[in-house]
Amino acid sequence: LTPRVRGFEIRASDGGDLPKVDPGAHIKVPVLMESGEQVIRNYSICSDTSQRDHYEIAVLREDEGRGGSKGVHATYTLGQTLSCSEPENHFQLHEDNRPAVLIAGGIGITPLKAMAHRLKETDRPFHLHFAGRNFAEMAFLKELRKAFPGSSSFYGNAEKNRMDVSSILANAEENAVFYVCGPGGLIDAVRNQATELGIDPANVRFERFVTAPANSENKPVQLTLQRSKKVIDVPAEQSLLEAMLGAGIQ
Repeated sequence: LTPRVRGFEIRASDGGDLPKVDPGAHIKVPVLMESGEQVIRNYSICSDTSQRDHYEIAVLREDEGRGGSKGVHATYTLGQTLSCSEPENHFQLHEDNRPAVLIAGGIGITPLKAMAHRLKETDRPFHLHFAGRNFAEMAFLKELRKAFPGSSSFYGNAEKNRMDVSSILANAEENAVFYVCGPGGLIDAVRNQATELGIDPANVRFERFVTAPANSENKPVQLTLQRSKKVIDVPAEQSLLEAMLGAGIQ
């Protein structure tokens, strides 16, 4: 999709419909790390959720990250079979006719793209604001421009066209619901500006693409699987699920 973002279509192995999802949902997928360890990563479903034949995810390769995105780029291939979770959704789109303001930064476009499709299909008012370092690095830019003319605005720092969060919030309709996803600085800017403008915090919904900090009280444990009686040592920084996957347990 861009020099650093790859898109992947995930389909059911039997060719049937996938579980119904709503915009904002994500799936957990297994990723093989360079070390040989298998971990779990969450990726938003960015495709039009009315299409049940596939889910699409988009993964930004972060060379300075923890290695999950590099693992996806390095190991995911056409025809590969993945054991994924059922979709989950902690970033729900409202269902009434209040206008929506979608504010995306970088790879944060992924859940908001799905929301924009749903809002257009249900003929509800919305405007999508999408910012990035430059237009060449903004995934789905051409598709979004074509799909949502008149309901979208795009901002590239390199093109000297920066997003003005204050103006976006101040000019929104009084009963608008705001959705923001992207870098922490963008989310904080939207939330802080909303507070200054007296916008109800319940109308400002956000999703951060970060991992929760490790709990300093976590301790290593020893896990015994009841049926196989296999014993697995789980380090403090690893979840039970990641340890089992790393031990080859499906």
